[in-house]
Amino acid sequence: MSKREAESVHPDANRYGGWHWSRPRHGEHFRRCSYCGSVHPEDLAAEALWTAEWADQKYGWPHKFYVNVINRDPSRLYVLGSSSGQSYRNDPDKQPAPVLKSDTHEWVRWSELTPAQLAIVAEDNGADYHADWIEFGYRPTHFGKLYTVHLGDPALPADVKDLIERRSGLAFTFYEDGRVGWHPAPPYVVTPTPANTVVSTQTGAPNTVTFNPPLQ
Repeated sequence: MSKREAESVHPDANRYGGWHWSRPRHGEHFRRCSYCGSVHPEDLAAEALWTAEWADQKYGWPHKFYVNVINRDPSRLYVLGSSSGQSYRNDPDKQPAPVLKSDTHEWVRWSELTPAQLAIVAEDNGADYHADWIEFGYRPTHFGKLYTVHLGDPALPADVKDLIERRSGLAFTFYEDGRVGWHPAPPYVVTPTPANTVVSTQTGAPNTVTFNPPLQ
């Protein structure tokens, strides 16, 4: 990553040693920014189906949107939660199991974790992580966010920036003096493929899917 690229996106990160794109973790298959947690625009652009949900403009401009990315390995177990009771610190085996959020989830006492479950905990939360109870379950999607400042990255391919803007509904202009302009982007039409085709119940023909969600 060039100095110009780093400073044009997150100049404030220099006081913390800069920023970089972290490798995929926690069962995800996309990179994240080490400073703001944003999904890499190129990785998001490679996904077939997603819709942007814009955050409130608390900074005065549409600075980020949220997105659910389809999990490529839906059969994989994840750590979805954990629980530790202060009143059972000296005898954690007596702490009752927390309430299940879903019948597809399972709480397992730490002392009863199998080697395979311990490996999942280490992968999702780190080797030093510990809790009295661990909640396991499946994750159909990965929750992510994209900070639009990354669309001003001079190293970002123009076609990726254009695709993200069309899919999210807004196009951005980043000026050298730090100002940011935005306006509605042309709608994005997906060419039908087996992965994104919606078959009409009336004609049996595939329909295209248009993305241009309104601001929320």
